[in-house]
Amino acid sequence: MSSIEAMTTHEAGERLGITQASVRQLVGSGQLTVVGRAGRALLLNRSSVERRAAAGTRRGRAWTPKVAWAALTMLSGGNPGWISPSEKSRLKSRLRGRTAEDVPVLARHKDRIRRYRVTPDGLPILQDHLIPGGVSALRSEAVAVRFGLTGGSGLIEGYLMQGDAEQLAAALGMVEDPEGNAIVREVAITEPFAEGCAPLAAIAVDLMGSLSTRERRAGRRVINELLHA
Repeated sequence: MSSIEAMTTHEAGERLGITQASVRQLVGSGQLTVVGRAGRALLLNRSSVERRAAAGTRRGRAWTPKVAWAALTMLSGGNPGWISPSEKSRLKSRLRGRTAEDVPVLARHKDRIRRYRVTPDGLPILQDHLIPGGVSALRSEAVAVRFGLTGGSGLIEGYLMQGDAEQLAAALGMVEDPEGNAIVREVAITEPFAEGCAPLAAIAVDLMGSLSTRERRAGRRVINELLHA
């Protein structure tokens, strides 16, 4: 991979305005993608760093996955039954003081992102196993209208339970690739997807991590509307 496509952890830290230790934490959570080494230094995919920069790196203790999904469900008008009434009350109060830019940063542990290159024959099979998120959710007319965007992207993006991605990768011959045509978001809990779809706020957060200015702007607008509903 050329130097244009990769950067060191030091360069990534400077781009994101964080320490190298924080960069390594983002690598561990799947938010930044390692593509190789130069001596003892890790090389990171530049696009994954730019996506993280677009989403923002404001400081603040991230929500646990359980709380992150509760917050996104509440913002979407749902009732997160996996947290207690007192936790819901506290979370509702905490959300009142947040901005659209805060939400994806605080919810950054909601999933572990893995990106794959999938064959044309494998894409529809993978899509059948995913709960649509991000750009794939825009294939729903109602969702597309809500964001003022259109679907039709060649990219597949969606949610799977932890561990399922590796099984599908083996079955479909999927290869991990930071520029691949499938984004798999592994999650630890199933309750937010009980209705067979991702909460609207989660889709908005996904879009806020896009390299597309239009998608980021649309995601930010919807999160702002949900915060002030």
